[in-house]
Amino acid sequence: MDTEIGLFTARKQEILDAAKKLYSRKGYAASSMRDLAKSLGIKPASLYSHYQSKEEMLWEIAIRCTKEFHGYILPMVQEDRPVIDRLDRMLRGHLRMVIKNQDASAIFFHEWQHLEEPRRSAFAKQREIYEQAFIDVLNEGKQKGVFRDVHIRFSMFTLLSAINWVYRWYKPDGKMSIEEIEEEFSKLLIRGLKV
Repeated sequence: MDTEIGLFTARKQEILDAAKKLYSRKGYAASSMRDLAKSLGIKPASLYSHYQSKEEMLWEIAIRCTKEFHGYILPMVQEDRPVIDRLDRMLRGHLRMVIKNQDASAIFFHEWQHLEEPRRSAFAKQREIYEQAFIDVLNEGKQKGVFRDVHIRFSMFTLLSAINWVYRWYKPDGKMSIEEIEEEFSKLLIRGLKV
């Protein structure tokens, strides 16, 4: 029985991985269960024994990605470090999560909007929690006089948006390493905020 459950879980993960790639490259709206089945080399009917709809897969990918982003970044808000170091670590962490989850990032940033209610609102709430973590650190830095007198929400969107598009162009064998990309973002983004 355990073996059957393990195989079923592995198969579901294989389907989700294929769905992530498909939704990331083709877009959720333009993707069909037939497309997904073809990429897996199975019949479309076989997918329905694991997932009832492509929206169910979108939801599972989105919520798993959210949990991973939250679990990695949110604890950094409360770390016993200077506020500028915390923001720097959060931005570097966000970059690493985007690179680690390149296919899922498209869903986390864009494709989730195809979710139907109440899932759409539930996911939007999770994004707000994530964004609020950056807002809190930016506010703290502003209040302490470490950061300039900037519009906090605009700054949060600018910082995250600058990093979010990395999933579209980053290549592991590209000209810049993750560490080099981190340093460049840190210099550009953090320097712009410092008093």
